[in-house]
Amino acid sequence: MTAVYETDSSIYRPGMTWTRISREILPCPPSALWPSLADFGRWPDWDPDLSAAELHGPAATGTTGFLVPNGFRGRVHSRVAEPFTITSLIQDREIALRQPIPFGAMDLVLRLTAVDGGTEFVQEITLGGPMRAVMVAVIGGDVVKHFDVKCARLVELATAQADHDA
Repeated sequence: MTAVYETDSSIYRPGMTWTRISREILPCPPSALWPSLADFGRWPDWDPDLSAAELHGPAATGTTGFLVPNGFRGRVHSRVAEPFTITSLIQDREIALRQPIPFGAMDLVLRLTAVDGGTEFVQEITLGGPMRAVMVAVIGGDVVKHFDVKCARLVELATAQADHDA
């Protein structure tokens, strides 16, 4: 799988953002991938950067939740971070959330689009605010670096579910 990375800093003031967009075509329909995205408790099954994820209510725009990164970052995050808020949830298509970070926010968008041969999976992460450079070093870089692993695991989960349902 080959990921494409783009940058777009139009969301915040110039110089105050770090944005990376990763794209990959996955050989499954969006409906096969959606269950793993929509079930936040399963995020650690496909996201190598997380040890836990939970929602504080039903999966819907406005619901809050908590993502726990792996290792030392997770121990610190669990003690000091505020919960994220789902900012968009469109069945079989998109999940977006905003995680407050010191003096700013991390916006994460996961998008599924049906294409010939499967689904285009897009991950867009934006870190904004004066602490963005620190947050890129702490978490942002890994979110982008591990995109290929996320893609492979999502396909594995979708394939396993399809085999189970057959």
